[in-house]
Amino acid sequence: MSKCPLYQKVSVVLFSFFCLGACVPSPIRIHQTPVLYQFPTSNPLPPHTSIKVIDKGTHLLLSGIESEGKTFSFFWDTGSEISFYESKSAEEKKEFQLNGLTFTLKNKNGILPETFPGLLGLDFFQGTCIFWFGEELKRFPEDSPFCDHPDAYLSTDLKILNTKKKGDYYYVQFEYPEGYRSFGMVDTGSSLTMIPPGFNDRILGEKKVFLPRNQIVPAKLQETSSEFYLIAKSGIREEYKQVQFLSGISLENFLLPGDKDKEEVWSIGLNVLRTRPLFWDFSRNRIGIVRTKN
Repeated sequence: MSKCPLYQKVSVVLFSFFCLGACVPSPIRIHQTPVLYQFPTSNPLPPHTSIKVIDKGTHLLLSGIESEGKTFSFFWDTGSEISFYESKSAEEKKEFQLNGLTFTLKNKNGILPETFPGLLGLDFFQGTCIFWFGEELKRFPEDSPFCDHPDAYLSTDLKILNTKKKGDYYYVQFEYPEGYRSFGMVDTGSSLTMIPPGFNDRILGEKKVFLPRNQIVPAKLQETSSEFYLIAKSGIREEYKQVQFLSGISLENFLLPGDKDKEEVWSIGLNVLRTRPLFWDFSRNRIGIVRTKN
C-alpha cells in the first residue's frame, strides 16, 4: 500500500469506525478557495460559540480545544455520528473545553492517524445550529433566533437545500449529470465528492480507495464536463463548475450495515462544501447555503 501524508478520507461510519481513502498526489486541484463572506446585517449576533476552522485542503480541523492545560485541533467529520479522542492511557473518557463550552468525549484507540488527536462528529452539534464560512464556524443553541430565522441575519441569499435525514446522517439533493437527481450525504470528512459520471467528463487518473477489511478498489478521479447543482427547496439550482469527483464507487459499495434507500449512495465532500457559506440546523434538519455569484 502506498503511503501519503494524508489519505482521501471518505467516511467514518457507525461503531465500526472504518476509514476509507485514496492517495491523491500532486498535481491535482483538491483545495478550492472558500468564498469570502461578511454578514449583511449590522444587528449583533445572538450568543454563540466561535470556533476557528483550519482548512488543510484534504480535511478540516476545529481548533482551540483544551484539556489539562493542553490545546488540540480535532478532525471535523460529519461522516461520523460519534465524537471521540485518542489516547494510549487507560482512561475511558476526558473533559474538554472550547471557548466556554465544556463537553466530554470517550477514548477510542487505533482509529485515527497519529496526527489527529480526536474527531468531532454529528453528536457534537446535536441541539445546535451552525454557520460555517471560511476560517470560522459559529455554533448557536437550538433556541437561538439565529437558528429559528437565519434569513434575518443572512439575507434572502440564504437558500435552504432540499435536505433529508436518514438515521444520524444528512443528505442534500443534487443534479448531475443533467437531468439526473439524487441525494448525497454531507461529509466534511471527505475532501472529494462521490457522484455518478456524466458525459464527456475529464478523466484525471485512477486512484486506489482503501475499504474496510483492507480491501483496495480502483476509482476514477474525474472532473465534471457540465454544471453540477445543489437543489434548494424553492427549486433554485446552485451551480458549481469543474467539480472533481470519484467515480466507480459510492456508499452502496461499502456494505454499510442497516437498511437504507438505494438512491442515497453518493456523498458531497469538501471540494463542494467549502465554496459556499454553510448553514446547518441540526434541530430542524435544515441545511442551507448562501447563494453566491460564480
